Order: sequence, then C-alpha cells, then structure tokens
Amino acid sequence: MKLKYLLFTIFMGFMLNLHAQKYITKSGKINIISESPIFTVEGVNKKVASILNTETGELVISMLIRSFEFEEAVMEERFNINYLESKSFPKSIFKGKISNFEDIDFTTDGIYKTHVEGKLTIHGITHDAEVKGLITITNGIISAESEFHISLTDFEIEIERAFKKSIDDDVLLKIDFTFIKH
Repeated sequence: MKLKYLLFTIFMGFMLNLHAQKYITKSGKINIISESPIFTVEGVNKKVASILNTETGELVISMLIRSFEFEEAVMEERFNINYLESKSFPKSIFKGKISNFEDIDFTTDGIYKTHVEGKLTIHGITHDAEVKGLITITNGIISAESEFHISLTDFEIEIERAFKKSIDDDVLLKIDFTFIKH
C-alpha cells in the first residue's frame, strides 16, 4: 500500500511543474452518502491522496475504491463487488484546476471560496465536474472542503433491483483535505 502511494506521489510530481509550490495530502477524507426514505448508506475513505499546485491552481485527487469503509461489512462488500467493481476499476481520479485561484492568497491566513473545474473518473467513466468549496489557510497549512452530488447513472453504476428503493441515484460526496507543503 505504501508503495502505491509512493508511486502516485512520484507520478504526480512529473505532472506538475517541478519548481511549483506543491502541497500534498495522503490522508484526505471523502464521505459518500446516499439517503433514501428507507435508510441512509454512508461510507468513508480516509486514505485519499491529492496534490495542489498553488502557482497554477492545478489539483489532482486519487483514491483507491477499496479504501472506503462502511458500518456494515455486507454494504462494503456490495459496494466493492457489485456497484463500483473495484477489481476492474480500482481507482477514482479527479484532475482539474481552481478556476479562481488568482483570488486566493496562499501566503495569507483566511477563508477563500473556490470554484474547481476538471474531469472526474469513477467506474471507468469520465465526466466534466464543477465543484464549489472553501479553502482555509492557517499558518501555512491549507485545508479544503467541499460538498457536491453525483449521479450513479452518469457513471454507469448499477444498483440491483432489490436495493433500488434503498439506494438513491443521487449521491452526496463530502471532501475534507489538509495539505502540507512538499
């Protein structure tokens, strides 16, 4: 597992300008929440890797699907085998840019509204994504948070007929990252 994160970090280093101001996290958190009238399904991944280039606004996020944890083991199994098919599609990746990064002073403490545009790949399907969020800078540490919705249908994620009333097609993603200078 550590080798995968090391390889990811090296790969991302080549993608971004070598002299750029890079901030990284290997312990970002993403919650997925599907609410239906019957019950709520929630999973969390606390091993999300990301690199933020503060000179260009480029942002790359990568996570292993199998790193999501659920309260019920049966839901975790269904998530990995039946829904996200994590053996065939082991990662989810976002590559994008903070479109208003020039409005963010990464050297000054504060809270900044962000608008991120890019490409989100889940289940082997890539779609354009636009996400609003907040960046908080405190003593050189950058924290980012956002909430947005995705449609399971858009990413060709099929829910078994028996569970269609239990799992909504509209899924909420909550993102919480703390970056450190690299």
